[in-house]
Amino acid sequence: MKPIGYILPISRKYDSPVRDAVSIQIVVGLLSLMILDGGDLARICGIALLAFWSGAAVLIYRHPQSPSRVDLELIRFGYLPVVVMAFFLVQWIWHLRGVL
Repeated sequence: MKPIGYILPISRKYDSPVRDAVSIQIVVGLLSLMILDGGDLARICGIALLAFWSGAAVLIYRHPQSPSRVDLELIRFGYLPVVVMAFFLVQWIWHLRGVL
């Protein structure tokens, strides 16, 4: 039986970048929700959120105990370029599907 305060077997070096990433995502998410575009930008930020955490999970899985400086910076600030890429990619896909 696992103790109640079970901690994931990853390095404590990930704590600060993950907190920073979550705070950036909260700010970007709230700003995207305040834009009056029918929720399109909020949906794009949600798609980018799923893509970012999928990539971060793979990165943490590959280097659980010894993250490099690049790994930590990608987790800390990687959401911002993912949002920009997702904006253009989702707009292009929606255009191809005839949604926009």
